[in-house]
Amino acid sequence: MQRPPLGSIVALLLLVVSLAACSDGASDGDPVDPGPSATEWTTYGGSLSRTFYNSAATEVTRENAAKLVPLWRFTTGAVVTASPIVADVDLPGEGRTQVVYTPSWDGHFYALRGADGTLVWSHRFKPHPGASYPQAASASVEVIDGRRVVFVGSGMTMHSFDAATGELLWEFDAGTGCTNCDFLAERNEILSSAAVFEDVVYFGMDVNDFGDGKGGVYAVDAKDGTLEWYFDLVTGATCHPDPSDAVRRFDGYHTTDELGLPSDFFSTREGCDFDRTGIACGNVWSSVAIDPERRLLYTASSNCDTDDDPATREPPLMPPYEEALFALHLDTGAPAWRWRPREVDNDDLAIGAVPNLFETEIAGEAREVVGIGVKDGTYYLLDRDGVNELTGAIEPYWQTNTVPGGDFGGIIASASVGEDKVFFSTAIGTDITNPQKPSAWALDARTGGVVWTNAEALPSYAPTSAIPGVVFMGSIGGAVFVYDSDTGKLLNRLSGVGPMSSPAVVVGNRVFFGSGTGARGGSPAAIAFQTSLIPSPISAFCVSGSEGCPEQGTCNDGNQCTTDVRDMGGACVNEALEDGTECAVGVLPGECRQGICLLDEVICDDQNQCTDDIATQSGCRFQIIADGTPCVVRDDAGQCVGGACVPLAG
Repeated sequence: MQRPPLGSIVALLLLVVSLAACSDGASDGDPVDPGPSATEWTTYGGSLSRTFYNSAATEVTRENAAKLVPLWRFTTGAVVTASPIVADVDLPGEGRTQVVYTPSWDGHFYALRGADGTLVWSHRFKPHPGASYPQAASASVEVIDGRRVVFVGSGMTMHSFDAATGELLWEFDAGTGCTNCDFLAERNEILSSAAVFEDVVYFGMDVNDFGDGKGGVYAVDAKDGTLEWYFDLVTGATCHPDPSDAVRRFDGYHTTDELGLPSDFFSTREGCDFDRTGIACGNVWSSVAIDPERRLLYTASSNCDTDDDPATREPPLMPPYEEALFALHLDTGAPAWRWRPREVDNDDLAIGAVPNLFETEIAGEAREVVGIGVKDGTYYLLDRDGVNELTGAIEPYWQTNTVPGGDFGGIIASASVGEDKVFFSTAIGTDITNPQKPSAWALDARTGGVVWTNAEALPSYAPTSAIPGVVFMGSIGGAVFVYDSDTGKLLNRLSGVGPMSSPAVVVGNRVFFGSGTGARGGSPAAIAFQTSLIPSPISAFCVSGSEGCPEQGTCNDGNQCTTDVRDMGGACVNEALEDGTECAVGVLPGECRQGICLLDEVICDDQNQCTDDIATQSGCRFQIIADGTPCVVRDDAGQCVGGACVPLAG
């Protein structure tokens, strides 16, 4: 069963926190992936190889990592779980400026100046009540037709923006595009971060294992947002629209009418006549890695409960592209090869981490490989062509198990690869009161042998990132742990304010990351839903005394209703401003009251028929209404049960 990393344990967050207390992309038409630069990190994982490693970042070192100090915080109206994306952009009237792009679960996409965290522009996404992880996908900044463009998913929609101005260029819906359908009616969501190559945007879609539906992989024209091909995981088919179709809404199970397509579309377009039964399987919450030379993309998927008996109807036989690492041809979307660690899985040992593409020495020869971590606690390494050149079978060169794993454990977050090592953190496991340890790991990329572990590290759901000599791992305790890449020695802890699902991104002398976790959908009374509403910051740290970085750092607490100064002893003092002072949380305006920014107007419509939406000056409350209250699921009668609208029996 599929469980994205962002909310696997949020129902237990209060206990977790109490325990904690005792990532320039390829240019237009460029055939190579240069990876991150000294000042930019323009795509998830830093490059299309998704290694989360920035070899050009040399200003932060193992020698000065202990001198990383706070620079700024920009508090948004909810949690921030996506990776910051950093690009140098020519802003009108300002010239070349470092800009940080990050979505927040407050429903907005933010562009902030890297130097001081001030707002450049923002965009309010359209609502999608069916998305449990609405703004989880990270952005990508690429050059399209000579200008820098931002691509980012929200809900079921992929967006394209002008990077400098925020102008919305196009939208593509991985589904019907509904903005008011009930939580149970359509669960399509894009957790997958955009991969842009040769003017095409590649991403996956997920239905979070609830209700009717199924996910897949998309290729969309980066210039106009129309579908080029769609790969269906359940059937293994690839749908190719005609060039004149200009498809802007598509998935593998809705009708032509619901998707706004010609009535004969499925029967007349190449590869589109596959079985469209929505069985809630075939979910992609991983992102796509790309090998330009092989012209292959790599991604991974999760599954539903299953068995291995073809005669059994419930649960079904697992389709071949579920809970699998697989490769597709970039130009056609046709499958190249697939592999999975098991044929039957009812323990929710799904794959959500992104594949890492790198080169290492295996049995005395340099080999181009793809590695991935799985919720079973194992990191697997395969040949990029699938076939193990030593055995002739599609199987790993090596696999290393680190912890037992479990439905909210193992290697959920993506690994980092550099210096011939694989760095990653592991999650809680199966018992919140007894987390599996060690939680921080470094493996030899050549053999899979353990280089180091750190038993004191807290479990993590945040991707690991690294630069020469230094590794950054987020934690459920609200801090980024900074380690020596050779020894695992703890060098620093950077406060993130709340539990983290966002990776740290290092460019120049700065480190950026988001904070918070949660899950939407279902009952708004659930702890996961409530924690997702907590105002949370995007944070920046810098090397003390380096250019643009004060010796002691700043005292910016991200609260516009306090002064941020140091006393004579050098300690930070954050005193409340006068009541009535104008303020904002994200882009939502308000005024200060006793040091807290109380918002003038809070948009609290969760598009759920089974809740009362209550706006208060400090935020939103969603109160579930009585079970049995009439409601509507699509066009059918339903009733409210536990804050969700369910169809009437019969």
